[in-house]
Amino acid sequence: MPKFYRPLSLLCIAGFTTAFTTAAQPAPTVSLSANSHVCNAEAEVARLAANEQLQEMARALVEFKATKYCFILPVAATVTMLEQQQGYIKFDYKSQVLYTFDKYVLPGALTAQTH
Repeated sequence: MPKFYRPLSLLCIAGFTTAFTTAAQPAPTVSLSANSHVCNAEAEVARLAANEQLQEMARALVEFKATKYCFILPVAATVTMLEQQQGYIKFDYKSQVLYTFDKYVLPGALTAQTH
């Protein structure tokens, strides 16, 4: 094998091994409390997560009537967490990518997925 192919083949093997081990790890699950304020747009939830007062006002509106971006998830749910950002999480629920605030994640649920 020529010398210039060797680094390329090693790089391919390393990439394949990394992809295989990453895919083998199950996605963490977390539990959300009943009546969680949930949004379908990350920009909206990020904006609300930055301001507690705005978040409470948005929740009051959503309790009255669901909006284009947010709604109340009426039942407690176990969901697959995709990402954790400052103040909110991104998760998969029934094949939908949604977002909710940290305060709706049940205690202990985030720490259980860190192993």
